[in-house]
Amino acid sequence: MFPPYDAPLTSGQRFILLVLTLVFPPLLFVYVVAFYWFRDTYPQRAQSIAGVGFTFMQGVLLVVLLVAVFQFLASLAARF
Repeated sequence: MFPPYDAPLTSGQRFILLVLTLVFPPLLFVYVVAFYWFRDTYPQRAQSIAGVGFTFMQGVLLVVLLVAVFQFLASLAARF
């Protein structure tokens, strides 16, 4: 189906990219560029790279939601 050189990223490679993105968030733009660069020639690799960026953004959204919930609960507790 797909050639062997178009293998998706391994779980270790994805983990390293997520950690690097935590340290250097502008890597998200690199993921977008890499996705569009590789989407025609290496589609599995491109999907895997995009998945790393998507996973990072899900984590950011989760943190934002948790902070908002805790702030709301703290404001409710301060009233009583």
